[in-house]
Amino acid sequence: MADEGSSATTTGHAPIAGPLASGTTPSLTLARSLNCDSNALLSMPPFDLFVAQLSSDSTEARVDAMKKLSIVGDAMGTKDTIEKLIPYLNDTIAKSEDSDEDDEILLLLAGQLAELVPGLVPGYEAMPLLPTLERLCCIDETVVRDKAVETFNKIVPLLLPGGKYADGMPFGLLRTTAQRLASADWFTAKVSAAGVLPTMYAFWNAHAPRGAAADEVRREFRILFKDLSEDDTPMVRRSAAKNLGRFVEAVAGLTKSADDMIKSGVAQPAVADENKRLVTFEIVPIFQALSADEQDSVRLLAVSCAGSVGCGLAREPSVTADVVLPVVRGGCADLSWRVRHNLSKAFATVTGSLGFVGPKHIARQTEVFKLFSGLLQDSEAEVRAAAVENIARMAQLGGADLFKAHIAPLLPALADDLVMEVRSKLAQTLMDCCDPSICTALTDEIILQEFRPLLENFLNDEFAEVQLHILSKLSRVSHLLGQMDVVVNSILQMARAQNWRVRDAVGRLLPFLAEARGVSFFEDHLLEPWLKIMSDQVADVRAACIAGMPKLLSVCGSEWIMQEILPNYTRMYDESQSYLTRITVLRSFAALAEKDGENALNISDTLMDQIVSLMLRGLTDSVPNVRLIAARGLGLVTISGQCDSGVMKSKIVPALNDLVHQEQDIDCRYQCQLALEAKV
Repeated sequence: MADEGSSATTTGHAPIAGPLASGTTPSLTLARSLNCDSNALLSMPPFDLFVAQLSSDSTEARVDAMKKLSIVGDAMGTKDTIEKLIPYLNDTIAKSEDSDEDDEILLLLAGQLAELVPGLVPGYEAMPLLPTLERLCCIDETVVRDKAVETFNKIVPLLLPGGKYADGMPFGLLRTTAQRLASADWFTAKVSAAGVLPTMYAFWNAHAPRGAAADEVRREFRILFKDLSEDDTPMVRRSAAKNLGRFVEAVAGLTKSADDMIKSGVAQPAVADENKRLVTFEIVPIFQALSADEQDSVRLLAVSCAGSVGCGLAREPSVTADVVLPVVRGGCADLSWRVRHNLSKAFATVTGSLGFVGPKHIARQTEVFKLFSGLLQDSEAEVRAAAVENIARMAQLGGADLFKAHIAPLLPALADDLVMEVRSKLAQTLMDCCDPSICTALTDEIILQEFRPLLENFLNDEFAEVQLHILSKLSRVSHLLGQMDVVVNSILQMARAQNWRVRDAVGRLLPFLAEARGVSFFEDHLLEPWLKIMSDQVADVRAACIAGMPKLLSVCGSEWIMQEILPNYTRMYDESQSYLTRITVLRSFAALAEKDGENALNISDTLMDQIVSLMLRGLTDSVPNVRLIAARGLGLVTISGQCDSGVMKSKIVPALNDLVHQEQDIDCRYQCQLALEAKV
């Protein structure tokens, strides 16, 4: 721990104002790029400095100026930002539209405008930003347009309520913006139009007055989107396919995405009959056409929107079976592996949106699972890996019977896949199947029968990434480890692995093994690996033992900790040649004063006395870092409420008070003060 530091002082310069008020002085390169002396630079108003930098011939100066746009806006205030800064930026874009060298600056501008709203510029005063963003949406550079669309979609929902607009605003401005972008001669604006139309449609749903006028505007938006989906330029159709899901959700009046609804398991919100009719007769044809497009780059984006279409149709099985399921069939059999890959990534969401639930729809459920099993056996590794990631959610959606019939038989082949990425994803998703927050459909019997052989193989995989996916989450099945002897033996062997992340994961798992196999098993087989990990050269590995102390205490009890753990730790402390070892021991003792999840903290008086004794000993160490950790540990002991009041008054408080007055290290004094305050 460093000694008390002193703040550096700067002499010879006046205080820096405006965008340079962060405490940094202008670089020499930046100062030379501006046509003014240093004194004028330091006193220059924020807007003038921004204009000077942005007008400089130096690319570094212009980039630096644009990076600090939000800081300049804060210095200028809301009114000047809207009246001076935004018009200036709009003029700058107009001059730079044909200049390739300014793409980086325009990209920064598109991102910085999002930072202005709603912090500096309230949403209802953000309309002057829209013309600027419209210009950015027409720029040739793709990343600039994408960032501009992202910012546009962030600002539009914030325009209301609270605005005081002239008649028809902001609706009139948004409508004309959509018209100009969608009807532009060049494809770049049309690509952006497909990205902003869903947000505009949702804005009309939320804020436009009910009536024929609003219905007409929404109809116009649907026509514009349809025209974009039929554009001759593949890039425009690709953008329409990319944003089709959001547009379907807007037309259906959904406020959450299909992916969020399916993942969270929330019930399907009601879809108004009129909205359902619009989705069925106007949007579904667009979906079907894009899914059959001649360009695979269009098809792959369209098929992944099937989940949104299903939710837009209220997940009615009779409708989705005729509209969505044929597209899913076609996507699974598509000749382009990229289409199959994109569908694989969203397959669980698509399945959930079909609404095939209950015995009545078992035939269609079975068909969907057969399609999924086909993707799991795809000839392309990328497709298999993407499909494997959906196994846990598919098991939850289909239940144990469909899982055993269609997925479980394929797991051994996937576990032996030649491609590491597939094995890694499978290891991860198998542990997700054991996570109650993701999947509750599989019983312990199925996990033992189907997963146990796979876990044994994964723990012996040649790649550490595969091993780590199992080790880091094996605590989810800790109650079953008593029936997994081979798995436990593999874990013990991996305590000596060369990869420190593997040793770290083993260290975090050992307390759960003690819980599963019993205290005597820990004494006979796990204590030695535990102490070796405790002395590991890597700090994160040692921290695994520290984090496991509360669990070990709750499993084994205070008496066992005193008999088996504390003597070894005390010996390590006494024989330590490095202060890092003493810090690790002190942190381990302090960790005993923390709760293990929801389990009540129960430390015996004798154990607490030993903890306090070692902490007090640490307060007298010659190394400030050790004293700091000891003071912090006493603070945890105080907060735990397990320490006897007599010990607090006679030992802990006097020792901390003495150190507060004698300690030279400011950080140590601070920790002592925190520990004293914790007793109040």
